[in-house]
Amino acid sequence: MNTSSEITDQCEICLEESRKLYQCCQSKKCSLCESCWSKIILSAIEKGQIGSLFSGTLMCPSCRQPIERNELPQDIQPQLDNILLTIPKTKNPKFIEEFNYAYKDSQHLRHCITNEKFIFLSQRHYNLLGSCIDTYIQSLMKNNEWNYRELWLPIKEDNTDDHHDQVNIFTSNDFETNENGCLILIQGSGVVRPGQWARSCCINESLDIGTMFPYMAKAKEHNLSVIILNPNQTSYVVEMNVTNEQKSHEVKDNKEGDITDEQISTTNENIDNQTENHPDGMLIDYYLSSRPLPSSTKEKIPNLSTSREHVLYVYDNIISKSPAKKFYIVAHSAGGDGLMYLLRKRQDKILSTLSKIAFTDSVHSILPFEPNEIKNFLKTNAIHFVASDKPMGESIDRAYDFSQGSICEEVSAGHPKHEYTSGHCVEGVFKFFFPSDNNICTTKF
Repeated sequence: MNTSSEITDQCEICLEESRKLYQCCQSKKCSLCESCWSKIILSAIEKGQIGSLFSGTLMCPSCRQPIERNELPQDIQPQLDNILLTIPKTKNPKFIEEFNYAYKDSQHLRHCITNEKFIFLSQRHYNLLGSCIDTYIQSLMKNNEWNYRELWLPIKEDNTDDHHDQVNIFTSNDFETNENGCLILIQGSGVVRPGQWARSCCINESLDIGTMFPYMAKAKEHNLSVIILNPNQTSYVVEMNVTNEQKSHEVKDNKEGDITDEQISTTNENIDNQTENHPDGMLIDYYLSSRPLPSSTKEKIPNLSTSREHVLYVYDNIISKSPAKKFYIVAHSAGGDGLMYLLRKRQDKILSTLSKIAFTDSVHSILPFEPNEIKNFLKTNAIHFVASDKPMGESIDRAYDFSQGSICEEVSAGHPKHEYTSGHCVEGVFKFFFPSDNNICTTKF
């Protein structure tokens, strides 16, 4: 294939004259300058489409023919090679470093070699990296800085290292002794696991925004113990059902766009069991495939088979035994529904010790038969931080169906995107919890 022209010619896109044009697609008439090819690749990266270049399905914007990666200008190739280095050498990665990513400054995910931000290749690649980030965040929670305890539910009489049919939650190390107060953190639905508000924020933004670490730090400042629930992990894997068709590495055009945490359902529980190294080509095909990961047979966790059951079980078996005199709750997204269920089921027990509630862009509602005790409590002791582009804490007026107003005060979380709300309103939450406290936390992670 003719890759360049020594005579001055005109780029098909920018129409600028150049002494070197590159034909990087099947159309012999389509020759572009290096600058235009660089812009095309950059655009593909920004749109999350660069994976289709490696699978041979990224189209030239001029002739709509597939771009041939090896024919691109040499100055572009190192950048593409570094992107390919984010594909692990195994189908069953355990650590984020296997993707050549790391939290170098403890906050932002960066490429180990280029220090660039995360680049989306495919939903499968994203999900498997996300599962490793789950493990990483929980390891930080258990290390010396936080020293949180990991509890496995449902509670079993015999101590065992086999937790395959249980779900984990976390408590601060003073949970059983702190009488001052306790902070209860309830995440939303989807793939997020304990310690996270939003996986996408942990990957694309920072741990300061995506994790519960700032809430944990604020709790320590106010002498509160902490318990972190896990209401969306309601089942466990029984066996793997892998078909020959699912094992194939056929690559299709990846058309997934930006998908929020709560739209993703695949986790590390249902990936291929093979852990041996594979030829690079096979691994590239595997990670860039648009096929779902192999399915698995799951069973519901007894007594914790729904998010509502989980919240109720944790309250009855763990939270109710805390010596704390006051409780503060932060519930994000679907966590608000679980919290409302708890209030209805344990109204007589919990309201007497419950101090304040902060909902963060939550899913919750008042039912027609709601007890007045719950309604009155929420009106005076709860606040809802909703997704908005208004400054954090500014009042929000919204229209409600059936002429039903908000069940509590509603203010802006300080960000218009749902998954960012909890990370952006932490200061507002604690000012609501402790109005007389004028100290502002500047702790960084």
